[in-house]
Amino acid sequence: MNNLPKIFIIGSVCKKTQSFKSGGFTLIELLLIMASISLLGALTVPLSVRFLQGQILDETANGILETLRRAQNSAIYQKNDSAYGVAFFPGYYVLFQGNSYSSRIAGADEIFELGGNTSISGIVEVVFSKLAGAPSAVGVLIASLSSVSDSRSISISAEGKIEK
Repeated sequence: MNNLPKIFIIGSVCKKTQSFKSGGFTLIELLLIMASISLLGALTVPLSVRFLQGQILDETANGILETLRRAQNSAIYQKNDSAYGVAFFPGYYVLFQGNSYSSRIAGADEIFELGGNTSISGIVEVVFSKLAGAPSAVGVLIASLSSVSDSRSISISAEGKIEK
């Protein structure tokens, strides 16, 4: 007959394994999640702070620009038959009525606070002449924050053009 070996299956061995897996997380999974959240926070917080500081600078520059234009328009339209100007000090600036800050009508002052650690450098005082609106000082105002190297510039030309 045939010389092939005969294979007999005597029985099958079945092992039933019991799973100890529960519905929770392992310690390693929790550590990975915490590390991911920490990394995400470490990356987004500085960007958010920088964005906020940029917004503060933009608001400050826009406020100064608006105040300078108000002073110029008041002088051009000869409001109260007077010249108008803006003077800059540490922490605030003043819209005033008169030919200079020292000879102004103090009761007409409008004081504007600078937000945060904002500082203004450049022109200290500018007065716009009646009717023509010509500025007494030309140059660049720079609004900056002490905590960042970012700044915003506002230029005043001899022709009276005020722009950011």
